[in-house]
Amino acid sequence: MSATMLSLWRRPTLARTLLQHSSRPLSTTSRRNNQLEEARDVLRDTSVPVPAPTTPSTVLTEPSTSLAQGEHSLLEVPPERDPLLQFLTTSVMKHGRYARAKRVISDMLLHVHTLTRAPPIPIVREAILKASPAVRVASTKVGARAIVRPIALSERQRTGKGIKWIIEASHDKPGKQMQVRLAKEMVAVIKGQSSALKKKEEAHKSAMVARCVLLLLFTF
Repeated sequence: MSATMLSLWRRPTLARTLLQHSSRPLSTTSRRNNQLEEARDVLRDTSVPVPAPTTPSTVLTEPSTSLAQGEHSLLEVPPERDPLLQFLTTSVMKHGRYARAKRVISDMLLHVHTLTRAPPIPIVREAILKASPAVRVASTKVGARAIVRPIALSERQRTGKGIKWIIEASHDKPGKQMQVRLAKEMVAVIKGQSSALKKKEEAHKSAMVARCVLLLLFTF
């Protein structure tokens, strides 16, 4: 035994420390095996309740039992980029103030809910659909005569025309704020008491008259 080892054995504290470190296992494989066995025992035990995984979609789609049916309808938040609401927002926007137009539409939805106590999104969709015309008339010159003929509108054209008529009709409603007047006009369209519906009826009548005139011209 070398002189260094002899000097180490002469120190009792250091020798005890060396013996303790030498008796410890160099790996933790046995400890890991014990942990795995405990985990397997827990998984085999069916009496332990295992909570179901929760995702954001399940949290939003599963309503709480304490909510009433009317309160649950208020949680139907429209998507961030709803095409109809975005179209309505751009129609209301003036001078490029998109954020202000978004606030107007949001407040309008709240006022619609206040007036009807129902989800506002289906009411707005139904109002715009009822005020949207299907055809329009256009004048074309054939020789020396001007012929009025009906033209079918696309879905975007119909929606734009209906929104335009609703906004124009809302100017006659009482209220200082635009969102209040728009909400009242949406409810009036649903009730059938809006001037936008009269404009739609007149457009359809003029289209039918133009169609009859064309049939008479090309028949006789």
